[in-house]
Amino acid sequence: MNNHLKRVLNYTKNYWKPLAFSTVAASLYGLTSAAPTYIIKQTIDEIFIKRYSSLIIPMIFAFLFFFLLKGILMYLTVYYMHWVGHRVVNDIRRDLFSKIIHFPTSFFQKNTTGKLMSHFLNDIQMIQTVASNCIKEGVRGFFEAIFLLGFAFYQSWQLAGLMLIVGPLIGIVIQRMGKARKQASRSIQVEMGNISTTLQESIMGIREIKAFNAEKTEQARFGERLEICFNSIMRNVHFESLSPAFVETIAMAGCGVVFYVAAHQVLNGTLTAGQLTAFVAAALLAYQPLKKIINLYSDVQYGLAAAERVFGLMDMIYPASQNRNLTLEKFEDEIRWENVAFAYHKDNPIIQNVNLKINKGECIGVVGPSGAGKSTICDMLLGFLIPSNGSVFIDNKDITKISFASLRGNIGYVGQHPFLFNDTIFANISYSRPGSTIEEVIEACKAAHAHEFIQKLSAGYNTMVGENGTLLSGGQKQRLTIARALLKNPDILILDEATSALDSESEQMIKAAMEDLKGKKTLIIVSHRPSMLENVDRIMVVQNGGITEISRQKYSEYKQSQFLG
Repeated sequence: MNNHLKRVLNYTKNYWKPLAFSTVAASLYGLTSAAPTYIIKQTIDEIFIKRYSSLIIPMIFAFLFFFLLKGILMYLTVYYMHWVGHRVVNDIRRDLFSKIIHFPTSFFQKNTTGKLMSHFLNDIQMIQTVASNCIKEGVRGFFEAIFLLGFAFYQSWQLAGLMLIVGPLIGIVIQRMGKARKQASRSIQVEMGNISTTLQESIMGIREIKAFNAEKTEQARFGERLEICFNSIMRNVHFESLSPAFVETIAMAGCGVVFYVAAHQVLNGTLTAGQLTAFVAAALLAYQPLKKIINLYSDVQYGLAAAERVFGLMDMIYPASQNRNLTLEKFEDEIRWENVAFAYHKDNPIIQNVNLKINKGECIGVVGPSGAGKSTICDMLLGFLIPSNGSVFIDNKDITKISFASLRGNIGYVGQHPFLFNDTIFANISYSRPGSTIEEVIEACKAAHAHEFIQKLSAGYNTMVGENGTLLSGGQKQRLTIARALLKNPDILILDEATSALDSESEQMIKAAMEDLKGKKTLIIVSHRPSMLENVDRIMVVQNGGITEISRQKYSEYKQSQFLG
C-alpha cells in the first residue's frame, strides 16, 4: 500500500468506533442489496411459472421491507463515513498548521502565501476524497458487490466464472489511467497554487495596481493563470472520462459471452428462467458498486498526489529548530555577536565578521544605509535567522541552543511594518500576554501614547481594526504594536524603525516612553530619525558588511553628509 495512503488511513484509527459501526452497517447494506435478487427468483419461479398467486402480496411486502431496511442502512453508512472523513481532514489540517507555524521565517520567505493556502484548501480537499468518499464508496460498495456476486455464483458458478475473465483487462486499464490522473492532479495543484498566489498579490497590492492603472494588466495575468489551470483540469477530465468508457466496453464484451452461454443453458433446461433472471439482476446490481470501486482507484491516485505535497510539508525538518534544550529564564548579563556573518545567497553576504556586545540595561542606537543589515542583526537575535558563520550569545548561551519559547519570551519586538489581526484593539494588544486585564492593557497603551486616540473611538478598546488594521492610520497601528510589546514586559526590547510611520508629535511621545524604560530594559533602537537617538548610550553604524561604534560628533557628520538618508 502507498505510504501516503497508509498515513491518511492511520488518521481513522482515532475514530474506530464510528468507523466500525459504519462498516457493520455497510456489510448489512450489502446483504440487503442481494436479498431482492432472491425474491425475484422466487417470484418468477413460484408466481409466474408455478402460478402461486397467494404469494404476490407477501413478495411485494418483502420487497418493501428490504428496500426500507436498505435505505436506513445506507443513511447510517453514509453519515458515519462522512463524519469520520471530515474528522480526518480536520486532523490533517490541524497537524499541518501545527507543523508549519513552527517553521522558520525563511520558509515563509521562500513559499508564497497563495501556495501555502492552496495546501490547506485545495490539497487537503482532494485528500478528503480519499478519506471520505473513497472510504464510504469503497466499504459500502465492497460488501454490496461481494454479496451480489456471491448470489450470482450461487445461481450459476459457471456463468459467474466467465464474468471474471475480463477482470485482468479492466485492471490494466484502471492502473494506467490512474497513473495518468495522478500526473494530471500534480499539475492542477501547482496551477491552483499559482492562482492563489496571483489573487493574493492582487488583493494585497491593490493600491499599487490602482496607482499605476494596472487593472487590465492584472486581469490579463489572472486570466492567463486560469487558462493554464483549465488546460490541466481538462487533461484530468480526459483520463477520468476515458477510463469508464474502456471499462464498460470490456465489461459488455464479457456480458455478451455470458449471455451466449446462458441462453444455451436455458434452452437445454440446465438453468431455470428464475435463476437466469436472478443471476442477471445480481450481476447488473453488482456492476454499479464494482464500477464505483474501480473508479476509486483513479480517485485515490488523484488524492495521493495532494497527499504527497501535504505530507512532504509535514516531514520537513529544519536543523535550526532541533536540539534547543537550553532555557533562558531571565536576561541577566549581556548579548554578544561573535564573528557573525549572514548571507541570503552564498556569493552575496549581507554582513560578515560582526562583533558586538550589549550589556544589560544599555540603550543602543543602530543606524546605517538601507539594506546594510540592521534588521538582519536584530532578526538573528530573535532566532528568525541563523548566522551563516559565528554565533550570537545571551548570557553566554548560544541562542541556537535556547528554546524559541524562552528566547522570544525575553524579547519584545516592534517592526517597521506593523501587523494587526482582524480583531478588537484589546485582543490585538493582549495577544502578547494572554489573560491580561483591561487595566493592564490601558497602562501599556498609555505608555505607548495610544490611549488618547483609542478613547475617541466609538467602541473604545472593543473597536475592530480590520484586516491588518486597515481601519486605522499607519501611526495608530504602530502605536498599538508598541503597546503590545510593552504589555509583554520583556527584558530586551527591539524597535526596528518602529517610529517610521509616526508624526513628530507621536514620535516624541514614544521617545518619552523609551526614556522611561532606559536602565530598566535593554533597548535596541534601529532608526533613521536623529531625534530617536539623542539619548541612547551608544550609536552603532552598520555598513560595508560590518558594524562599528561611532561618537555623536561622527554621527552628526554622517547626518550632514546625508549618508544615512
